[in-house]
Amino acid sequence: MSVTKSSALMLSGLLLLLTIELSFTSSVTLNWFVMLVSALYLLSMKKWFGLFGLVFFPLIPALGTYWSVYLYGNNPDYGLVLVSRTFAFAAIGMVFAFGVDLEELLLILEQKKLPAPFVYGILVVLHAMPVIQREIVALREASLFRGKKLHFYSPLMYLKVIFVANHWRDSYTEAMFSRGFDEEGERTHYTQYKVCPKSLATLGVLTVISQFILIIT
Repeated sequence: MSVTKSSALMLSGLLLLLTIELSFTSSVTLNWFVMLVSALYLLSMKKWFGLFGLVFFPLIPALGTYWSVYLYGNNPDYGLVLVSRTFAFAAIGMVFAFGVDLEELLLILEQKKLPAPFVYGILVVLHAMPVIQREIVALREASLFRGKKLHFYSPLMYLKVIFVANHWRDSYTEAMFSRGFDEEGERTHYTQYKVCPKSLATLGVLTVISQFILIIT
């Protein structure tokens, strides 16, 4: 048995807390704080696409929201709240996408008593995605040999993928049971996930600061 230190669960919990708080509060300061910390985090991890997405993905929706509030709203200052909130939500999404290993998070939750069939069902889908992508490429190439080009909006392509996925469902089920998977049985874990003390301290400080900003604003 091996022990692995992970901050995936704590980071996901903090992101969830901030998402709920930002949805029901109007603190511009907290919104920009979340965006700044997220940008520094992505910068430290050298996730350049995440930084690009944090800045440019919410740009048009944010400008559109502000312009709409400015023209038709009674309080233009509320437009700044919505703009900063849009960027804050984008920042949270980028941090989750690039900072949290989804497979690791699911395995941690399974060790925290989340139902194993639910966890392993999602893991099957995650591991099947590359295979599905290759199948889509094969379908497009086969259609080109027949003189027909399939686009991403072609219903026929989605229909074929659904049939292929339905065929794989039984294969994956048989494979899981052949490996000893039992929905009702007790499971042991080769890898035990523990909270990283350094990450816990850092996330704890960020949580305290964010709550302080929320209180004073």
